[in-house]
Order: sequence, then C-alpha cells, then structure tokens
Amino acid sequence: MPPGAEPLGARIRRLRRARGLTQRELAEPRYDRGFLAKVESGRRLPSDDVLSHLARRLGLTVDELRFDRPPGAAEELTDALEAAYRELQQGGLEAAEREFTRVERRAAEYRLPDVQCHARFYLGEVQWQRYDIPLADKGFGHAMELAGAASPMLRAMIVNRVAACRALSGDLGASVALVDNALADLRAAGPSDPDAELALVTALLHPLIEMGALGRARRAAEEGRRVLPSAQRADIAARYHRQAAQLWQEIGLVDRAEKDLSRALRLLTSLGYDRDAARCRWARGFLWRRLGKLDEAHAELRLARDLLAKAGSREGVLGATIELADVRRRQGKLDEAAELAEGIRPLLDRSPDIEARTEVLRLLGLIARARGDLPEATALLEEAATAQEKSELRGALVATSLHLGDTLRARGLIEKAAEAYRRGVRAAAMSDLGPTG
Repeated sequence: MPPGAEPLGARIRRLRRARGLTQRELAEPRYDRGFLAKVESGRRLPSDDVLSHLARRLGLTVDELRFDRPPGAAEELTDALEAAYRELQQGGLEAAEREFTRVERRAAEYRLPDVQCHARFYLGEVQWQRYDIPLADKGFGHAMELAGAASPMLRAMIVNRVAACRALSGDLGASVALVDNALADLRAAGPSDPDAELALVTALLHPLIEMGALGRARRAAEEGRRVLPSAQRADIAARYHRQAAQLWQEIGLVDRAEKDLSRALRLLTSLGYDRDAARCRWARGFLWRRLGKLDEAHAELRLARDLLAKAGSREGVLGATIELADVRRRQGKLDEAAELAEGIRPLLDRSPDIEARTEVLRLLGLIARARGDLPEATALLEEAATAQEKSELRGALVATSLHLGDTLRARGLIEKAAEAYRRGVRAAAMSDLGPTG
C-alpha cells in the first residue's frame, strides 16, 4: 500500500457510514457484525468473495471498492484525455501536457491500466508535436509497456507512432517490419478491429513510399479502402485519407489525391483537430507544387505553415517551410528560398529526421546551382544523396542523383556525372518507379 493511502478496512468503514449503514446491515445476510468489525479494523483481510458482497451492498464494483475508485472514473478520465487532446491539437501544449500527466497519475492510483496507457500515448504526442523525436519515441515506448491492457485501436495507434519515429530516424525497414508484425498479430487473433487495422495500414504507406515500394504501398492503400467503411473513428479515417493521397499523387492519380485530401480536411476540421487539418493543407500545397500550380501552392503552404505554428507543431512547420522554400525557388525567388531553408536548419541539427534533413540539403544544393555556385551545389547534393542511400530513401535518391549528375555534367566532370546517374538507376531498379519529383 502506498504511503499515506487509506487502508481498505478504513475505506469500507467510511463508505458504510456515508451510506448510513450499520455494520450488521452491511454484513448481513452472508456475514455478521463481528466479522465486518475485524475487516474494518484491519485485523482480517477480506477475500474476493467478501469484497464482492460488500461492494454489491455499497453499490460499487469490486475494483471501485478495492482501489477507492469513484464510479464512472474510467469514463471521466477518458473524457478528460480527449478534451486535452483537442486542446493539444489547437496549440495548448503545456495545458494538455499537465492534464495528460494528471490523468496518467490518477489512472495509476485507480488501477486503470488502459486509461493510463492512453495518457502515456498522449504524452508521447506532446513530444511529437514539439518535434523532439527521441523523447516522443521514449514516450510511445512507455505507453507500449501497458499496451496489453489497451484496446486494439490504441495498441495500433502506439505502433503507428513508434513506426513513424523509426522512419524519421532513417530506419525505414524497421518501421515497416514493426507494422507488418503488428498487422499479422491483429489478424491472427480473429476478426480484426477495423479502426486498428486501418491505423496500421496507414502506418505502412509513408515508409513504403519513401523506400520506392509503390506497388506494395498501393496494395496497402487498397486494403485500407476495403476496411474504411467499417471504421468508426473519424480521426483514423481522416489520417488514412491524408496518407493515401500521398500515394495517389506519387503514381499519378491526381484527382484521387485531391478527393482524399478534401475528405481528410473536412473530417479533421469537424473534430476540431486544427493541427492535423493544417497538415492536410500542407499536403495539398505539396500536391499543387508537384502539378506546377506554384501560386496556389505558395498561398496554401503559407496558410498551412501559419496554422501549424499556431497549433505549436514544430514538425509541421518544418515540413511546410521546406515545401514553401522549394516553391519560391521554382518561382525564381532564390534569396527568399535560401532564407527559409537556412532558417530551419538549426531545428534539424537537433533532430534525427533524416528525410527532412536531406530534403533541405537537396533544396540548398538546387539553390546554389541556380545561383551558379556549382561546387557548393555538388557538395550539398552529394551529402544529401549519401544520406538518402544509407537510409533507403530510394524515391528521393533517384531525384537527387539526377540533379547531382546534371550539376557534375555542367562542370565538365563527365565520369562523376555518369556515376551519379548510375546511382540513381540502381535506386530506381530497387523501386517500383523512377524519379517522381
């Protein structure tokens, strides 16, 4: 028993008196007054059968009596978590973190491991929003310790986030393997929870796309579409739509991508999930940039970046800023593009996010090339390509190798240019498609 905690016998006495019952009235008909007096004084520990009788007479469940848990505590704490999560989505990081911490402690006191697991998961989300990937990974791992008591949906969401941390840290293979194993376990257990299955399928899409495994990513996306009508959670459905849109645009299904992003934005806005809704705008700006609609992309990405900043999402601000800088480069605004890219490098220096770091390096290399500084461009593009190759970012490597080869050729370094092109060909050969960006 924790120091200062109320003994069980004293709790039974307090609850009995609060209900105006005598010892005989509470104990009978199965037990007598003397027996209950020993229980209340702590001279006798009640068995499970005794606790069941006393709890029923007091109008409580056994666990409510055993752990001094108020009736409805699980529902009340869960509601508090969801309210705090909406606050987190709207930028109230500190207040949300305090509430998640309070609920986690209270759930531990009340022996509610499923609620405690949920609170730990949301504490990981706070660190994710702060773009502290190591701390987020640690937080999600802390939640995973209690995942056995959680619902299939919550377990799937934890795996989803742990896999995302692995992917951002440059270990795409480990990210995919983790999700594959979780999916296999879920399906082997019998009829799958559709929300859990959809959350796991969604977690596969981004790492598979970055690895260039577009065929497998499409099969996963189609699996998600089959599960989608049975899903109950609007937020999980919305995140599937947003992630699937990335795949559709990679394989040229632009209309499908537009529709999925619109659905995701509508669902997330209705939930009050401002951060995730702004991420949809970031994704739409990315799509428009790919389509050459630069003015529209510029406006959408600026809006996304401002909304993400308001929501306190450093990871989102970083991603939207990278895309915004690339749009300005394509519009010939090289100084502004360079300022945007350089402005986020300090944030990247403190993060293991290999994908974002290499995107910025490639972008700065392209800006240097546009300015005529070919040696600087070569160094930056080579650094990006090396990191992408090491991290199996094959789709990005194809594009970077092409830019590097063109830069080397412009310098008259034909043999080195040929080797850069061969590097891109090797990456494309291990992918489903060639360069897409």
